[in-house]
Amino acid sequence: MQPFILYALLLVAAFLVLATPALRDKLYMREDVRHTLKPLAFLASEWGMAYAGTQKTGQGTPVPYLSNGNIDINALVGQLVDQRKDYVYDTLKLAPGTTVTSQPYRMFQVPIGAADPYNGGITKTEQETNMRSAGFFSPPYDFILNNLGFYFLIGAQLFDIQTIMNMGWFEFKILQKQQFMGHFQRHPSGMGVTGMTTATNQQNWLNGLADPKACWQFGDWRKYIPPQVNFSLNINFTETYQQYYNASAASSLPSAINTELFASGVLSSVATLPTLLPQSRGGNGIQLLCIMNGISNGPVQ
Repeated sequence: MQPFILYALLLVAAFLVLATPALRDKLYMREDVRHTLKPLAFLASEWGMAYAGTQKTGQGTPVPYLSNGNIDINALVGQLVDQRKDYVYDTLKLAPGTTVTSQPYRMFQVPIGAADPYNGGITKTEQETNMRSAGFFSPPYDFILNNLGFYFLIGAQLFDIQTIMNMGWFEFKILQKQQFMGHFQRHPSGMGVTGMTTATNQQNWLNGLADPKACWQFGDWRKYIPPQVNFSLNINFTETYQQYYNASAASSLPSAINTELFASGVLSSVATLPTLLPQSRGGNGIQLLCIMNGISNGPVQ
């Protein structure tokens, strides 16, 4: 074979390597190949081909190049994100003596600075939520949901915690499609306060254990929530004491419920939805922290 034909074939092969990202990246990892191909980079740029070596973004996508071989810095920035473990939270506040409604309590729909319809119209701050839009993430932010958790803030009476956990249930939706639903017990928060005391009349109860590993992780079934896609977590109370306990009279209810709510005169009809202890019976109300744990993506600073 004539030398010029061999040289032409080698030149063509080199151009193919430079023009094919998968092959280019594989070969370019070798120092000897990289040294050989480097002088051909200017030829590739002259012929309108991108020369990109093995450089990739942090997420593994190829670095974008212009036809002249220069990095397209605008496209590069567009492919980079600030990714971190994160959590999104919202708080359901119910005052002592509250009788819950049959309408769902819709969480993550009232952002910072808006009035909380379940807490007397008091403005929400970062203490209650870190949502900045009503039911969606504003661009360019998105979220990968890995688990849901429910945490009763310190001070709630066990009686009220039992009421919420026994007679309530939740459903989580993305674009009105139900993704997860069920009982709070299945979704512990994995956080809280533990300890001991010799003082009397102290108590603190958690949903589950104060252990980050003691959560139900979604694993391969985690959910991606893109920017501007609506999602919601609804907390529902659909049965009265009569329905839930199959009780036609207060005397048929569990003794603690009968004593605290009916014998004391707080309630009179068993056809009433779940009710929290009033202050006169030692009630502190409920502050239920709803948590979405996962990965957030935002712009690079």
